[in-house]
Amino acid sequence: MKQWQPEILEDNLLKMVPLSASDFDGLFAVAADPLIWEQHPAKDRYQKEVFQTYFNKALSERHSFLMLEKSTQEIIGS
Repeated sequence: MKQWQPEILEDNLLKMVPLSASDFDGLFAVAADPLIWEQHPAKDRYQKEVFQTYFNKALSERHSFLMLEKSTQEIIGS
């Protein structure tokens, strides 16, 4: 299968790297805030079990990125 996903996307503010299994804890720490999902159709995605299903699907599809604030390398989303 041809790999279409770039290794890294970045500009002066953000750095995006392909999502990996080891990113779960850091990304869930960001996603665990119920307010993030308040306006989203999946309002319960802040729950660990629900988020795990979402994360696993994103990981298996191999086209998701982890978003980092470039200057601090802090995870801000996906």
